[in-house]
Amino acid sequence: MTFRPLSRLHVAAVALLALFLSLQAATPALAQPEPECNENDVPMNYSLYYEDYKIESWETSLPYLKWILKCAPGFPGNNDRNYERLVDVYEGLALGSEADLQRAYLDSALFVHDIAVDSLGAKGVEADPFDWAFSKGRFIQKHNALLPDRQTDVGAIYQEAYDIDHTRLQNYYINYIIADLVSKDQKGDAVDFMDRVEGDFAGDAEVLTTIETWRGQLFTSPEERIGFLESQIEKNPDDGELKAELLQLYIDEGIRDMAYQLADEVMMDAPSGRLYRTVAKMRLDDGDTDEAIRLYEESLEMEGGSDAAREVYFNIGIAHQQEGRLASARSQFRRALETDPSYVQALIAIGDLYVTAVQGCGSFEREDRAVYWLAADYFDRAASRAESETYANQARQRRQNIQRFFPTAEDKFFKNWNPGDRYTIDYGCYTWIGETTTVR
Repeated sequence: MTFRPLSRLHVAAVALLALFLSLQAATPALAQPEPECNENDVPMNYSLYYEDYKIESWETSLPYLKWILKCAPGFPGNNDRNYERLVDVYEGLALGSEADLQRAYLDSALFVHDIAVDSLGAKGVEADPFDWAFSKGRFIQKHNALLPDRQTDVGAIYQEAYDIDHTRLQNYYINYIIADLVSKDQKGDAVDFMDRVEGDFAGDAEVLTTIETWRGQLFTSPEERIGFLESQIEKNPDDGELKAELLQLYIDEGIRDMAYQLADEVMMDAPSGRLYRTVAKMRLDDGDTDEAIRLYEESLEMEGGSDAAREVYFNIGIAHQQEGRLASARSQFRRALETDPSYVQALIAIGDLYVTAVQGCGSFEREDRAVYWLAADYFDRAASRAESETYANQARQRRQNIQRFFPTAEDKFFKNWNPGDRYTIDYGCYTWIGETTTVR
């Protein structure tokens, strides 16, 4: 007899069946006879599982959800939503279980990620491979305390997502992939990957900065470099250049306590506008907005501080925005524009402020929708002024994202708004805006 190797999908199906049986043995309440598929029973079983799913009754929803996945996995929208909900069910069961069962349920959720695309494809239902690969990486990261041994898999999973569609992976995950390869001493692979990224993101300044940073430190272990610098500073406590490099390494590596301690020391010994801005950005990232604002403002008074005024005002605006002080944030963004009228990031930021104002107002009537016209004005202005295609695309994308929220023809009819009319946003929770836009 000739034996042929099982297909990946066959192996997956066998493994999943075994996993289901093991879970049912561990939790007798789940061990119910599985009925045969009957098309007329689909709506009923869907309703039974979905009603329990909505109220997070995970255990009672599972048998009916498994029936749906066997008999009508794409019902009702011919998509992968039922598999996504199976992940939610296993996650919910894990978080509500004793320690000895938590891992089994989480492993079940991960297995669903592995088989969803192929299983649905076999049933004629399309699923997005990128979404499932990316979701698996995020799931493992999310449950790092319960899946400590799987954390080393995350970088490769994100790289799989990158291979599927690199345009949908943000800078954070690209950086994560590189860091993972370097941590595994796969420096050659890291270099090859960075070469790919550089070609794929030729116009993205943020990603290219990440690549440049890695290239500058790839073959020097940060940990080894930190140890070396610390030992050198012990011998030469007055060496400002060594301290500055060590401070930057502390910041880059997220060693916040040591970074703040050293920053205070360096600011006392050799204060500079650049150093104050560096520490202010760190404070801003950590949510200490008031201290960040203080440091940014003091940096302006130092030698060369005015050279970075637009970035300083912009970041002070970000700090106010994080605290919900939208009017103060706008004032700072305007100061950045006064310093440099070509600073389109500030125009985009003001547009974002107005979108945030609508989202925080608590209503969505015609007058709320009209605020999006004003936000669009800023995005259009930014796109037309941007010298960088990256920022121009950002502005265009933001404008496109809000266009569907503009007042409808019916809204304009009932408010007697005519295209081309001037309209002032200065009412209700938008009193602080006080700007005029054009009816579109």
